Amino acid sequence: ISTMASTLSSLSHSLLWAIFALLSISPYVASQGLQPYDCIDPQNPGLTSRVEIGQNTTVCLYTGPDGDWNSNIQYKRFSVNLVADEFANYKVPGSYSAIVGGNFFNGNATQIFAASQSALSFQRRYYDATTNFIFPYLTIIVDVVDGVVRGIAWDDACVFCEKKQCLPNTYNFDGTEATSEQASQPTNGCYLTKAICEGFQATGSDACDLKLYVVWTGTDINGNVLKSSDSRFSAFPPNRIQEQVVGSYDSMMSEVQNFGQDVKDKLNSVGNFFKGE
Repeated sequence: ISTMASTLSSLSHSLLWAIFALLSISPYVASQGLQPYDCIDPQNPGLTSRVEIGQNTTVCLYTGPDGDWNSNIQYKRFSVNLVADEFANYKVPGSYSAIVGGNFFNGNATQIFAASQSALSFQRRYYDATTNFIFPYLTIIVDVVDGVVRGIAWDDACVFCEKKQCLPNTYNFDGTEATSEQASQPTNGCYLTKAICEGFQATGSDACDLKLYVVWTGTDINGNVLKSSDSRFSAFPPNRIQEQVVGSYDSMMSEVQNFGQDVKDKLNSVGNFFKGE
Protein backbone atom coordinates (compact mmCIF):
# COMPACT_ATOMS: atom_id res chain seq x y z
CA ILE A 1 0.00 0.00 0.00
CA SER A 2 2.80 2.39 0.90
CA THR A 3 4.47 1.73 -2.50
CA MET A 4 1.21 2.45 -4.31
CA ALA A 5 0.71 5.64 -2.29
CA SER A 6 4.26 6.73 -3.13
CA THR A 7 3.69 6.05 -6.84
CA LEU A 8 0.38 7.91 -6.87
CA SER A 9 2.00 10.81 -5.02
CA SER A 10 4.80 10.92 -7.60
CA LEU A 11 2.36 10.83 -10.52
CA SER A 12 0.22 13.50 -8.87
CA HIS A 13 3.26 15.71 -8.35
CA SER A 14 4.34 15.31 -11.98
CA LEU A 15 0.86 16.07 -13.27
CA LEU A 16 0.46 19.16 -11.10
CA TRP A 17 3.88 20.44 -12.15
CA ALA A 18 2.87 19.93 -15.78
CA ILE A 19 -0.36 21.87 -15.21
CA PHE A 20 1.63 24.68 -13.58
CA ALA A 21 4.02 24.80 -16.53
CA LEU A 22 1.24 24.76 -19.12
CA LEU A 23 -0.65 27.55 -17.40
CA SER A 24 2.48 29.66 -17.20
CA ILE A 25 2.86 32.48 -19.67
CA SER A 26 6.38 33.31 -20.71
CA PRO A 27 7.72 36.87 -20.60
CA TYR A 28 6.44 38.88 -23.52
CA VAL A 29 8.18 41.52 -25.57
CA ALA A 30 6.95 45.05 -24.94
CA SER A 31 5.14 46.46 -27.96
CA GLN A 32 2.65 49.18 -28.88
CA GLY A 33 3.90 51.33 -26.03
CA LEU A 34 3.45 48.66 -23.37
CA GLN A 35 6.02 48.25 -20.61
CA PRO A 36 7.27 44.72 -19.81
CA TYR A 37 4.99 44.29 -16.79
CA ASP A 38 1.90 46.08 -18.13
CA CYS A 39 -1.27 44.05 -17.69
CA ILE A 40 -4.05 44.45 -20.29
CA ASP A 41 -5.90 41.69 -22.11
CA PRO A 42 -4.24 41.68 -25.57
CA GLN A 43 -7.36 40.05 -27.05
CA ASN A 44 -9.60 42.87 -25.88
CA PRO A 45 -7.50 45.89 -24.89
CA GLY A 46 -10.26 48.44 -25.32
CA LEU A 47 -12.61 46.73 -22.90
CA THR A 48 -10.07 45.89 -20.21
CA SER A 49 -7.91 49.02 -20.29
CA ARG A 50 -10.40 50.89 -18.07
CA VAL A 51 -12.13 49.65 -14.93
CA GLU A 52 -15.93 49.62 -15.05
CA ILE A 53 -18.13 48.05 -12.38
CA GLY A 54 -19.58 44.74 -13.57
CA GLN A 55 -17.24 44.48 -16.57
CA ASN A 56 -14.06 42.46 -17.09
CA THR A 57 -10.78 43.95 -16.00
CA THR A 58 -7.41 42.23 -16.27
CA VAL A 59 -5.18 41.34 -13.33
CA CYS A 60 -1.79 39.65 -13.72
CA LEU A 61 0.19 37.61 -11.23
CA TYR A 62 3.95 37.37 -11.75
CA THR A 63 6.10 34.70 -10.10
CA GLY A 64 9.85 34.28 -10.11
CA PRO A 65 12.98 33.91 -7.99
CA ASP A 66 14.18 36.34 -5.37
CA GLY A 67 16.79 38.88 -6.35
CA ASP A 68 17.04 41.93 -8.58
CA TRP A 69 14.12 42.06 -11.03
CA ASN A 70 15.66 45.03 -12.77
CA SER A 71 18.13 42.63 -14.37
CA ASN A 72 17.43 39.84 -16.83
CA ILE A 73 15.34 37.42 -14.78
CA GLN A 74 13.24 34.41 -15.75
CA TYR A 75 9.68 34.63 -14.51
CA LYS A 76 6.17 33.36 -15.21
CA ARG A 77 3.07 35.46 -15.73
CA PHE A 78 -0.54 34.43 -15.15
CA SER A 79 -3.31 36.73 -16.34
CA VAL A 80 -7.03 36.57 -15.68
CA ASN A 81 -10.06 38.71 -16.45
CA LEU A 82 -12.08 39.40 -13.31
CA VAL A 83 -15.39 41.20 -12.89
CA ALA A 84 -14.54 44.63 -11.51
CA ASP A 85 -15.64 45.34 -7.95
CA GLU A 86 -16.59 41.76 -7.16
CA PHE A 87 -14.51 40.16 -4.40
CA ALA A 88 -12.48 37.72 -6.47
CA ASN A 89 -9.64 35.24 -6.27
CA TYR A 90 -7.34 33.57 -8.75
CA LYS A 91 -5.68 30.26 -7.85
CA VAL A 92 -2.80 28.65 -9.74
CA PRO A 93 -3.51 24.88 -9.69
CA GLY A 94 -0.55 22.71 -8.73
CA SER A 95 1.57 25.69 -7.74
CA TYR A 96 2.49 24.40 -4.28
CA SER A 97 3.78 21.10 -5.66
CA ALA A 98 5.67 22.84 -8.47
CA ILE A 99 7.21 25.68 -6.47
CA VAL A 100 7.72 24.13 -3.05
CA GLY A 101 8.03 20.46 -3.98
CA GLY A 102 9.84 20.95 -7.28
CA ASN A 103 11.74 24.22 -6.62
CA PHE A 104 10.43 25.47 -9.97
CA PHE A 105 12.61 28.61 -10.04
CA ASN A 106 15.76 27.01 -8.58
CA GLY A 107 16.22 29.83 -6.07
CA ASN A 108 16.31 30.52 -2.36
CA ALA A 109 12.79 31.94 -2.51
CA THR A 110 9.87 32.53 -4.84
CA GLN A 111 8.59 36.09 -5.10
CA ILE A 112 5.28 37.26 -6.52
CA PHE A 113 3.69 40.57 -7.42
CA ALA A 114 0.47 41.73 -9.05
CA ALA A 115 -0.21 44.14 -11.92
CA SER A 116 -3.21 45.76 -13.56
CA GLN A 117 -2.98 48.21 -16.44
CA SER A 118 0.37 49.95 -15.78
CA ALA A 119 0.30 49.70 -11.96
CA LEU A 120 2.43 47.21 -10.02
CA SER A 121 2.36 46.07 -6.43
CA PHE A 122 5.41 45.63 -4.25
CA GLN A 123 6.73 42.08 -4.26
CA ARG A 124 5.80 39.50 -1.66
CA ARG A 125 7.45 36.20 -0.88
CA TYR A 126 5.33 33.12 -1.46
CA TYR A 127 7.92 30.51 -0.49
CA ASP A 128 11.18 30.80 1.45
CA ALA A 129 13.31 27.72 0.75
CA THR A 130 15.74 28.62 3.55
CA THR A 131 13.18 28.64 6.36
CA ASN A 132 10.61 26.41 4.60
CA PHE A 133 7.94 29.03 5.28
CA ILE A 134 4.99 29.50 2.92
CA PHE A 135 3.12 32.82 2.87
CA PRO A 136 -0.30 31.89 1.42
CA TYR A 137 -2.34 34.93 2.45
CA LEU A 138 -2.17 37.32 -0.49
CA THR A 139 -4.79 40.01 -1.09
CA ILE A 140 -4.34 43.09 -3.27
CA ILE A 141 -6.34 46.31 -3.11
CA VAL A 142 -6.52 47.91 -6.57
CA ASP A 143 -6.78 51.70 -6.31
CA VAL A 144 -8.70 53.22 -9.22
CA VAL A 145 -9.40 56.83 -10.21
CA ASP A 146 -12.06 57.25 -12.91
CA GLY A 147 -11.30 53.82 -14.35
CA VAL A 148 -7.52 54.19 -14.36
CA VAL A 149 -5.53 52.00 -11.95
CA ARG A 150 -3.28 54.32 -9.96
CA GLY A 151 -1.78 51.83 -7.53
CA ILE A 152 -1.94 48.35 -6.01
CA ALA A 153 -1.47 47.82 -2.27
CA TRP A 154 -1.27 44.66 -0.19
CA ASP A 155 -3.93 44.06 2.40
CA ASP A 156 -2.90 43.43 6.01
CA ALA A 157 -1.96 39.73 6.11
CA CYS A 158 -1.36 39.69 9.88
CA VAL A 159 -5.05 39.07 10.65
CA PHE A 160 -4.58 35.33 9.99
CA CYS A 161 -2.25 34.55 12.90
CA GLU A 162 -0.80 35.59 16.23
CA LYS A 163 1.43 38.66 16.09
CA LYS A 164 4.63 36.67 16.73
CA GLN A 165 3.95 34.60 13.62
CA CYS A 166 3.60 37.62 11.32
CA LEU A 167 6.92 38.42 9.67
CA PRO A 168 8.21 41.13 7.29
CA ASN A 169 7.28 40.07 3.77
CA THR A 170 7.37 42.95 1.31
CA TYR A 171 10.18 43.62 -1.15
CA ASN A 172 11.38 46.15 -3.69
CA PHE A 173 12.18 45.09 -7.24
CA ASP A 174 15.91 45.28 -6.51
CA GLY A 175 15.47 42.50 -3.95
CA THR A 176 15.74 44.65 -0.83
CA GLU A 177 13.15 44.52 1.93
CA ALA A 178 10.57 47.32 1.87
CA THR A 179 9.57 49.01 5.10
CA SER A 180 6.02 50.04 5.99
CA GLU A 181 7.14 53.68 5.92
CA GLN A 182 8.55 53.31 2.43
CA ALA A 183 5.62 51.31 1.09
CA SER A 184 2.87 53.22 2.94
CA GLN A 185 0.97 49.95 3.42
CA PRO A 186 1.13 46.83 5.62
CA THR A 187 4.35 44.92 4.91
CA ASN A 188 4.14 41.85 7.16
CA GLY A 189 2.42 38.54 6.56
CA CYS A 190 1.50 35.31 8.34
CA TYR A 191 3.25 32.14 7.30
CA LEU A 192 2.63 28.41 7.43
CA THR A 193 5.38 25.84 7.82
CA LYS A 194 6.12 23.35 5.07
CA ALA A 195 5.11 20.53 7.44
CA ILE A 196 1.65 22.03 7.87
CA CYS A 197 1.27 22.56 4.13
CA GLU A 198 2.31 18.95 3.52
CA GLY A 199 -0.52 17.94 5.84
CA PHE A 200 -3.00 20.00 3.84
CA GLN A 201 -1.64 18.49 0.62
CA ALA A 202 -2.02 14.96 2.01
CA THR A 203 -5.73 15.57 2.67
CA GLY A 204 -6.30 17.02 -0.81
CA SER A 205 -6.62 20.60 0.41
CA ASP A 206 -5.33 23.45 -1.77
CA ALA A 207 -4.84 25.75 1.23
CA CYS A 208 -1.18 26.30 0.38
CA ASP A 209 -1.51 26.72 -3.38
CA LEU A 210 -0.66 30.15 -4.74
CA LYS A 211 -3.86 32.16 -4.62
CA LEU A 212 -4.42 35.89 -5.13
CA TYR A 213 -7.48 37.66 -3.72
CA VAL A 214 -8.50 40.92 -5.39
CA VAL A 215 -10.64 43.87 -4.29
CA TRP A 216 -11.03 47.39 -5.67
CA THR A 217 -11.34 50.87 -4.22
CA GLY A 218 -11.86 54.33 -5.76
CA THR A 219 -14.06 55.16 -8.76
CA ASP A 220 -14.70 53.44 -12.09
CA ILE A 221 -14.73 55.01 -15.56
CA ASN A 222 -18.26 56.33 -14.94
CA GLY A 223 -17.41 57.87 -11.59
CA ASN A 224 -19.19 55.13 -9.62
CA VAL A 225 -17.66 54.26 -6.24
CA LEU A 226 -15.93 50.87 -6.02
CA LYS A 227 -16.93 49.11 -2.80
CA SER A 228 -15.44 45.62 -2.85
CA SER A 229 -12.52 46.69 -0.62
CA ASP A 230 -15.06 46.60 2.23
CA SER A 231 -14.95 42.80 1.85
CA ARG A 232 -11.17 42.43 2.28
CA PHE A 233 -10.04 40.13 5.08
CA SER A 234 -8.59 42.91 7.24
CA ALA A 235 -12.02 44.57 7.37
CA PHE A 236 -13.21 41.78 9.67
CA PRO A 237 -12.21 41.14 13.31
CA PRO A 238 -8.92 39.17 13.40
CA ASN A 239 -10.30 36.67 15.91
CA ARG A 240 -12.98 35.62 13.42
CA ILE A 241 -10.42 35.15 10.66
CA GLN A 242 -8.08 33.20 12.94
CA GLU A 243 -10.93 30.95 14.09
CA GLN A 244 -11.48 29.93 10.46
CA VAL A 245 -7.76 29.25 9.96
CA VAL A 246 -7.55 27.16 13.14
CA GLY A 247 -10.74 25.33 12.14
CA SER A 248 -9.24 24.30 8.80
CA TYR A 249 -6.06 23.17 10.59
CA ASP A 250 -8.00 21.10 13.15
CA SER A 251 -9.99 19.48 10.34
CA MET A 252 -6.79 18.60 8.51
CA MET A 253 -5.21 17.16 11.68
CA SER A 254 -8.27 14.99 12.20
CA GLU A 255 -8.02 13.62 8.66
CA VAL A 256 -4.29 12.84 8.79
CA GLN A 257 -4.83 10.46 11.69
CA ASN A 258 -5.65 7.94 8.98
CA PHE A 259 -2.40 8.62 7.11
CA GLY A 260 1.09 7.21 7.53
CA GLN A 261 3.16 7.77 10.65
CA ASP A 262 5.69 9.90 8.72
CA VAL A 263 3.01 12.50 7.96
CA LYS A 264 1.84 12.53 11.57
CA ASP A 265 5.40 12.78 12.89
CA LYS A 266 6.09 15.85 10.78
CA LEU A 267 2.94 17.56 12.04
CA ASN A 268 3.58 16.59 15.66
CA SER A 269 7.02 18.18 15.40
CA VAL A 270 5.36 21.50 14.62
CA GLY A 271 3.64 21.59 18.00
CA ASN A 272 0.62 23.79 18.57
CA PHE A 273 1.65 26.21 15.84
CA PHE A 274 -1.52 28.28 15.86
CA LYS A 275 -1.15 29.05 19.55
CA GLY A 276 2.44 30.11 19.12
CA GLU A 277 3.85 27.16 21.09
